[in-house]
Amino acid sequence: MLRPHLLLCLGLLFGLVPTEGHAQIEALPRPDTLQSASFGVSVAIDDSIAVIGASGASVCGEDAGAVFVYERQPGPPVTSWALTARLVPTPCRADAFFGADVALSGSRVLVSASSEHFGGEGENAAYMFKRSADSTWQQTARLTGAPDRREGLFAAGVALDGDRAAVSTSGNPNRNDPERRYGGAVYVFEHDADPDGWTRTARLRSDDRLDSGLIGGDVVLDGPHLAVAASTFFEREPGSVYVFRHDPSSKRWREDAHLRDIDAFFISLDLHGSILLVGEGRARDDNSGAATVYTRDDTSWRQTTTLRPSIPYESGSFGATVALHDRRALITGYDEQLGNEINIDRVVYVFRRRPEGSWRERTVLDIGSVDFGASLDLDGPITLVGTVAGDESGTAHIARIP
Repeated sequence: MLRPHLLLCLGLLFGLVPTEGHAQIEALPRPDTLQSASFGVSVAIDDSIAVIGASGASVCGEDAGAVFVYERQPGPPVTSWALTARLVPTPCRADAFFGADVALSGSRVLVSASSEHFGGEGENAAYMFKRSADSTWQQTARLTGAPDRREGLFAAGVALDGDRAAVSTSGNPNRNDPERRYGGAVYVFEHDADPDGWTRTARLRSDDRLDSGLIGGDVVLDGPHLAVAASTFFEREPGSVYVFRHDPSSKRWREDAHLRDIDAFFISLDLHGSILLVGEGRARDDNSGAATVYTRDDTSWRQTTTLRPSIPYESGSFGATVALHDRRALITGYDEQLGNEINIDRVVYVFRRRPEGSWRERTVLDIGSVDFGASLDLDGPITLVGTVAGDESGTAHIARIP
């Protein structure tokens, strides 16, 4: 028997349930020439622009990667999204995995080209693109870290907010050789209008407190706040999140909070104003997962609530991926018969914050796929969801949520 929310979402896909308060899902047109199983590995949406990363696209070589730009096309009978650009870096090279992570702010896109997860040497970089007045996109900067630093591979994660960008490094969680185990860093770049370029202004670290996890990985940025994940990875111990705050008078960043006991392998984060959402896919005794909301008051960050699905599932990895904007939150988790080899389903839970501050699960986005929700982003009521399958090209869905 199909569950009610699955019936609902199947109806939405075929346009049968346009009821107020329910999500309406639309699949974005996939590029005809895409030769990749990674379309949707990263997504970002801001106003009328959506970007989709395809880090395994064969462009100038195998796994060179590409990013696809979609723009909202208003008009009768309904609003639609059209593919308007394909972004490729200069220089372009094989095995760059361009598009592994993307960030979007206004008319700028920041793209990670990240070849490996951990350690080692590499040519990783982050590339800035800007849309010009004639709606074409141009690469305006290639961002790199400081040379000869012990911090892992550059561009593990990227974030962008107006004229400020953040790029993290991976660290190295080498458990076989403690001498080669070290944390990463976060680089902050500021835009300089004259000339039109980006300047590296800060390098943020955690004093190598490795017992709380290795700083690096997912990074988020909004206004004066920056948060970065610090996982213990293979140690399977709770990690942490470091929050930094920018002081406009001194133009320096300082550590604003160290949030501990975050239980996930890859810790997923999102930040909007003074609210931080942290995914904990390994949390709880049954590994069903959770997502924790932190709020900053005048002086400090405090945990305000923990979000859980209405029906938690053992080993459900709820919190594997999260997105936050305004009063809405999206959280990926598994659903349906996790003990069986078939009928495993991954869904996106939609939460909304009430005026008094509490959060309520509103609906579930479900297309009946184990690969759904690999990446998420949210702009008001519009969400962008990536689906990445291992044996075929991925997809991306736009949904208007309640």
